[in-house]
Amino acid sequence: MEFGELLKELTLILNALHRRNICFDRYTLSQCFVLLSIPEGGIDMSTLSSNLGLDNSTITRLVDTLEKKDLVRREKDQEDRRVNIVLLTDKGDKLAGEFETSIELFGDDVLENISLEKRERVKESLEDVFWSLSKEKLARF
Repeated sequence: MEFGELLKELTLILNALHRRNICFDRYTLSQCFVLLSIPEGGIDMSTLSSNLGLDNSTITRLVDTLEKKDLVRREKDQEDRRVNIVLLTDKGDKLAGEFETSIELFGDDVLENISLEKRERVKESLEDVFWSLSKEKLARF
């Protein structure tokens, strides 16, 4: 398999597994990733949009839905009132924590299927791929 195809297939299977094992079939993958992408102090809508690679209008719809479910709230930025900051509610923070726990358990399950001798090398290779992809993302801005 060529490297590009391998990345595509990895993305597809990870998306499917995250939908089933992390987001609990009650939330869309996008909703799940939004909740996981909101840091403790909140994040502005434009940065959230950029981080997730989604249009501002898509982020607005996702945040609207999560707000209706009492998982996030919006506040005006104190320095620039035109900017909306998205914060997790207590309920959203708890759910994001459950997602994080599920991600760790999922990662442990995947790692258990890799031989002990290869685990460290696989982790290092994935870190290399991650950093390479991060540089690619930064280069586009």
